[in-house]
Amino acid sequence: MKVPETPLTPDAETRASLRVRFGETDLMGIVHHAAYLSYFELARVEYLRRRGVIYARWAEGRHLPVVSAGLEYLRSARFDDELQVVARLAVLTRVRVGFSYQVLRGEELLCRGDTMLCCVDDAGRPRRIPDDLTQALLGPEQG
Repeated sequence: MKVPETPLTPDAETRASLRVRFGETDLMGIVHHAAYLSYFELARVEYLRRRGVIYARWAEGRHLPVVSAGLEYLRSARFDDELQVVARLAVLTRVRVGFSYQVLRGEELLCRGDTMLCCVDDAGRPRRIPDDLTQALLGPEQG
């Protein structure tokens, strides 16, 4: 499922910074394609944290597993590059949360992609996203 790149609200965006580690690169010194999913996760967790959602505390009995992911690679990142990962909340339904992402080196777009998450209980059954989480997802970054 392709998630829109436009955030649901003007506040529904977070930027996270990282420096490419040696272990994230292949023999050619280029970031391995799988590392980008970790970059997406970093930005997604930061999106939640900056809105007061600490997943470890929230997740008692509810979970948000990734159920689909898509990536498009445009340029290569290399060891020691400083990157920005932009996470945007793009889809929010009763049980699903969709984020779009951009990985940037300066102003240069290296990769874009999306993930869809589904709220489930401990048995893996879909459950409604709690109202407090919905409000936090739609809200601005805190302090």
